[in-house]
Amino acid sequence: MKHKLLHLQSLVAVALCVIMSMAFTSCSDDDDEPAGDELTSIIVGSWAQDGDNDILVVNANGTGVGYENLTDYQNNHEGYKFNWSYKDGWVNITIDFYGETQIEKMRVKSVSQNKIVWQRYAIPSEDYDPSEDEWDGHDAFGYYDLWTWERYK
Repeated sequence: MKHKLLHLQSLVAVALCVIMSMAFTSCSDDDDEPAGDELTSIIVGSWAQDGDNDILVVNANGTGVGYENLTDYQNNHEGYKFNWSYKDGWVNITIDFYGETQIEKMRVKSVSQNKIVWQRYAIPSEDYDPSEDEWDGHDAFGYYDLWTWERYK
């Protein structure tokens, strides 16, 4: 009887080990990027762009305004307008930069409520090969620069 009890205890111990290891490996918080709804709610607001004086105001309706500097933002002196959309992990921005259209394609590298680091991708064309330019990196989606936005008030 003692032998059967020890055998049962061993089986229970093994079963508990298996269950615990599965519980730890099945739950993970290492998602590459937030779901679209979460990202679109985080992106709405005012952002300071790194490496530039621009302040970007991103609206929930897919529009936005860029201000050339803090003074223009404080005085509500609008600079350029843009439209943005999110689909399949990509944020696409079309900027009307004083009569000239500029297109940006970005994916999230890291995101929090107050800081977003984007991978901003080069858009190759008939006249432009990004491999000939100085971009930060290259991955399966193409050549990219890192672009940081920090929430502005």
